Amino acid sequence: MSEQPSKPVLVPSPAGEGRELVARLRELGHEVDHAPFVELRMNRDSDAKQAVAALMEGRFTQLVLEGPRAVDLVLSYADLQDAAEADYTRGEASEADEGSDPASEDPDAPGRPVLALPRGTEITAIGEDTAAALAEVGLEPTRTVPALDAGASLEVPAASREGEELLLITSATAPASLTGQLQQAGYAVTRVTGYRPVPVGLDPQVVRDLRLAGYSSVALPGTFLADLAGHLGIHRDIRVVTLHAGATKAAEARSLVVHGQATGPTGAALAEAIDRAVAGS
Repeated sequence: MSEQPSKPVLVPSPAGEGRELVARLRELGHEVDHAPFVELRMNRDSDAKQAVAALMEGRFTQLVLEGPRAVDLVLSYADLQDAAEADYTRGEASEADEGSDPASEDPDAPGRPVLALPRGTEITAIGEDTAAALAEVGLEPTRTVPALDAGASLEVPAASREGEELLLITSATAPASLTGQLQQAGYAVTRVTGYRPVPVGLDPQVVRDLRLAGYSSVALPGTFLADLAGHLGIHRDIRVVTLHAGATKAAEARSLVVHGQATGPTGAALAEAIDRAVAGS
């Protein structure tokens, strides 16, 4: 943009998501108000714990993660396992090395280790935010694919052998058909619901700004957020811009006028679509 917009863009993505979108909007000269519409609550149960334990033991050769919270779930249970192993190892060492000089310990030893998966584990990150979350714990995904509701199917190669074990950790809102797609590709799928979106109470000022045209635009990167936005009463002068056709359909089903849609399923593409919509308003 050639000039700084007078009103901010509202990004309702959950905390930890939408980072590329926010960064690109700021590069384009927009002020951004990142006010999450939902909280992503981890689903910590015995199924999740057992699945991560099996992953760390090398049972799964394929790991598919949807969202940064799926990474958090793996890390939380892997850390518990690592901590138990570290305590046991320290116990053995203290018995064997009783009377040793504590000053001889390595002062540069890291506190919390990065996430280390068994060798040969292939990781599919669903969405760019998932890939960024993996990088933060020292992992590089084998592949990064678009967000689930950005396309008709999940782009994962066929299994190298029939019945190859795959662990899928997704949101509660992920389509049920996803498991069938992976099974058709030859995988034996263990599916874990890692987290669920829960609407949060919005700051009254955010609600007022939506109703009184206090924003230049609102970004809708997913169908769930588009559905929620339709309940809030968005002023007609605010440019509503979506990431993909699924979000557009959900917004229009709630009687929102959609002013633009990203040309690709990335945060940068959504930011550029917002920039075009605001410039043309």
